[in-house]
Amino acid sequence: MDRRCVRLLASAGIGWMFDAMDVLLLSYILVAAAGELGLSKGEAGLVILANNVGMLLGALLFGRLADVWGRKPVFMTTLAIYSAGTGLTALAGSASDLALLRFFTGLGLGGELPVAASLMSELSPTRYRGRNVVLLESFWSLGSILAASVAYFAFPRLGWRIPLALLSLTALYALVLRSAVPESPLWLYLRDPQRAYAIAQTYGVQLGRVERHSARELLAGYRSQTLLLWAAWLLLAFGYYGAFLWLPAMIAKRGFGLVATFEYSLIMSLAQLPGYFTAAYLIERIGRRPSLLLFFLGSAASAIAFAAAPNVGWLLASGIALNFFNLGAWGLIYAYTPESFPSDLRATGMGSSGSMARVGMIIGPLLPTYLTFSTALAAYAAAWLAAGASIYLFGKETKTTKIE
Repeated sequence: MDRRCVRLLASAGIGWMFDAMDVLLLSYILVAAAGELGLSKGEAGLVILANNVGMLLGALLFGRLADVWGRKPVFMTTLAIYSAGTGLTALAGSASDLALLRFFTGLGLGGELPVAASLMSELSPTRYRGRNVVLLESFWSLGSILAASVAYFAFPRLGWRIPLALLSLTALYALVLRSAVPESPLWLYLRDPQRAYAIAQTYGVQLGRVERHSARELLAGYRSQTLLLWAAWLLLAFGYYGAFLWLPAMIAKRGFGLVATFEYSLIMSLAQLPGYFTAAYLIERIGRRPSLLLFFLGSAASAIAFAAAPNVGWLLASGIALNFFNLGAWGLIYAYTPESFPSDLRATGMGSSGSMARVGMIIGPLLPTYLTFSTALAAYAAAWLAAGASIYLFGKETKTTKIE
């Protein structure tokens, strides 16, 4: 990997890391702030719902804007929105304040993820494209580990407000790094060919014929793959956010105290990075579809094992496996999806897929409010099995597809 690619990965990845920290810190905030804000279980669910609706709308809005205005302006704007929202969250004085601020923050979070993945895919040579996007997604695990670390080390000493304010300030650093990121040459090709060729040559990307497409073609010429991806993103997010936003509560339900709950969550989250690295290796070795099937099957088996865990050792082992396989699946689907759309529909396709994930993100966390944790985990496992089987049986392999 050359230095330009490393810089691109770092500038996009650091923002991605802060996104993950913010999303996953919400589950710890709901535990830590429950007493101070008087949050009931229903109000906690409302806060999660507001966050997820914001992410849904942000993915739809900014995904389309990235195809109209360009990747880089949206890339910068969404991070600024997220940073401001995170800082304001530290001022929340009630459940309704928290819900409103999480909706605003969610707009930036939902908009950034599909745009960043599209830009990384378009600035990567075909040979390393899948690997690079999975490595970008691996920064999510760093954010997850940092979120668990902040909850474990900082929340008991500083409370939850000060760490959020500091997180908002540090996230702004990613804006400085991103100022050096170029625009996508594939987006520029129809607008400024000379500049597009210069950027493409610098990053080793080949430019070929680029055609214009309307957003309607997502459900016309690309209907089968679009619907398949929408379903896969929805099912993956349905299980992921349902399981992981409630994971600290699931551990606490076993009778563990606040410190032990955060400690176990931190230990489990450490398996996410090896999961991403394994996915990054396999995606270029065995292809997209087989890799996705493997990681979806592993996620389902881990969820069932976690639900049935009879002791602490079993609980930790199954939780570690769940983090390994499910986060690896996320890296794979982020790499697979942008390869399925043409250049001027790529961010729209990613954004619409991301919006389907937000539908799953809204529905999934609601299950434990009505069902037992074990029953909810079984439902999440079934969703992952369906997603993996559907992609393997009906999806197209894009390993050697030239998106240029």
